[in-house]
Amino acid sequence: MKHHPIDSANGRFSHHLARKGLMLGQVAQLVEQGTENPRVGGSIPSLATFPLCRLLVLLTLTSACKPDPCEQLCDRVTNRLAECMTDWPVDWGDLDATNKANFRRRCNNRWDEVRSGLEPRELEDARDQCEETNSELQSLRQSGTECDHLRAVYVE
Repeated sequence: MKHHPIDSANGRFSHHLARKGLMLGQVAQLVEQGTENPRVGGSIPSLATFPLCRLLVLLTLTSACKPDPCEQLCDRVTNRLAECMTDWPVDWGDLDATNKANFRRRCNNRWDEVRSGLEPRELEDARDQCEETNSELQSLRQSGTECDHLRAVYVE
């Protein structure tokens, strides 16, 4: 049975963002009071408001922009397999894929399937495992044994 990287994977920012939004709002209001409407004192609140719903939208968008470690794992394994396979008597067909892009796509599709069935806490754990596996692969690469380990998982 062939393995996929996903199957093989064993508040500070938000506080900063909220403070930055409040500070920018205060500066904007000071500028507006000083230049646009210098004689009106009470038309603008003294402190900027940063509605909770706006903050939640920003946090959701920024967290969605964070790279998914399991997708990164699919990319890393695919790229490293392509490099390692130049020295192996195998091709993508031996890994149940038609080519490199197909292997990556299948890996990402498998992660999408797994992710869709996970509860939030399980999803966090899975992403942590992918991060750990990415770190382990980096260590193996530095030691020069990454191809040996990938071959043991995917070929033998």
